[in-house]
Amino acid sequence: MAAAAQNTPRKFVDIFLDEECWRDIFKGYDIVDVAVLDHRSLHFCLKQAIPLEEASMLSDADIPTRLVVLYTDRPAGKNCGSIKIDGMTSPRVGVSRPPFPRPSGLVAARGWGGDVYPRGGGIEGPLEQIAPRKPCITERLKCINGFTYAAVRGRGLYKRVDLGRWVPFDAGLPKSGESPKMGFQDIDAFSDDDMYAVGGEGDVWHFDGTSWKRMHFQDKARLATVTCAGDGNVYISGEGGSLWVGAKSRWKPVCKGNSNVSWNDVLWFQDKLWLASDDDFCHFTSGGIERVTHDGGIVPMCGHMDAHNGILVIADLHRVMSFDGSEWRTLVAPYGTGW
Repeated sequence: MAAAAQNTPRKFVDIFLDEECWRDIFKGYDIVDVAVLDHRSLHFCLKQAIPLEEASMLSDADIPTRLVVLYTDRPAGKNCGSIKIDGMTSPRVGVSRPPFPRPSGLVAARGWGGDVYPRGGGIEGPLEQIAPRKPCITERLKCINGFTYAAVRGRGLYKRVDLGRWVPFDAGLPKSGESPKMGFQDIDAFSDDDMYAVGGEGDVWHFDGTSWKRMHFQDKARLATVTCAGDGNVYISGEGGSLWVGAKSRWKPVCKGNSNVSWNDVLWFQDKLWLASDDDFCHFTSGGIERVTHDGGIVPMCGHMDAHNGILVIADLHRVMSFDGSEWRTLVAPYGTGW
């Protein structure tokens, strides 16, 4: 991102989070995921930044994890809090919203039982489990109409129906063992009776309100994300950053990826499709996939993103920026290092 940083508009450097809070919470940690509860409440998962040689001797669960809440409408010193959570393997962050009781942030571990810790909205734990006594590699937490769904490797889907209670959401899914050809990596929906789940090698499924049915997908590429977009189309991304558009069993490729990484997150915001990976931050337009720019400069970000309630938030390992459709705002950035 060094080249992009040279074109960074100066106003991006004005940082919302004060230096003392950054040193207490973010310094020495990497941001690994982000979720937006609403326009004022943002949730992050952090992992301690450990030298590669030392990290190679540890399991991911042994590396300290922090769950952070950042409030964008509170003054300095009162706008950020964190807790330490032990034993979280490759965590994913999500949220629950109304009509679910007591909305909150959630962080899920990828491991046995699918540990989930809720925090925020007056909630502080206790630890929940998505699938007690079962392997549960949670690839994504997605909030749909207030309820949180977990997309789990091996064609697993679960819905959080109450505090501490997750139930299988698998009507119509075959009861079979895990295979690299099987989903799921992501889930999204237009409504409760028009939902999609994808993953594996071209493993695409649709839920009609009663049961899941497998859809035809002509490519056996590894699939990463699914987005039910505001233009009425469904977008699926896959290995190398490839992108398809369609619905049900009719899909066409719109971009052949040539990256070494897939998109982490693809979402619809302000009448555009936005895409974020570990290397890039882009729009999809009629001209193809293009880097996100603002006021003549590249927005110098990549990583993970989320959007809700009129705000888009993107986080790389050390910085967080938000966009309200008009202006970009730097929420978190290292002090004393520049961009």
